[in-house]
Amino acid sequence: MKAPLRKVSDRQRKELALRSKLKKELIEEHGVCMACGSKGDFRGLSLHHKIKLSHGGKTEESNLLLLCGKCHSLAHNIREVT
Repeated sequence: MKAPLRKVSDRQRKELALRSKLKKELIEEHGVCMACGSKGDFRGLSLHHKIKLSHGGKTEESNLLLLCGKCHSLAHNIREVT
């Protein structure tokens, strides 16, 4: 039996709304991966915090990059399985 999903708190809801807004703005401004310039499908672009939230970083444009999947994995030192 799967555990039930936890409800989203108001704080989480605000954070998700802010991320969505900022992602749209970065897509409009850049439209490509900000690391490699890949012009892939914008749905494959992810927000990346330069300074992690857990290290005191904030969800604000100056602390965000719009990255393709490959660059986002590299930013987190995640190796792709081949």
